[in-house]
Amino acid sequence: MILRSGDLAPAPRGFSLQFRRIALAIAGFSVLALGLVLVVVPVPGTSIVVIPLGLTILAKEFTWARSTLAWATRVMQALWFAVRQVFGIRLLPVPAR
Repeated sequence: MILRSGDLAPAPRGFSLQFRRIALAIAGFSVLALGLVLVVVPVPGTSIVVIPLGLTILAKEFTWARSTLAWATRVMQALWFAVRQVFGIRLLPVPAR
């Protein structure tokens, strides 16, 4: 079967919708729990990637996860801006004259 750009899967209904919600919840909470475990285990930087990934999965179905992810994104952007201001980091190299 060849899929065209206009072909979309039908929206899930009934049992299929409940199965999708449960599967996303299990996957999201599992990834989030793994991220929290990685905070304790001395593996540098992995929880910074895994925790937002778990929140992103959960944000597909839960409003609280979506707002938590938006808050964390704002905090990280403000932190990155502050670090750039303190250390004078430029994102693009200055062209040589």
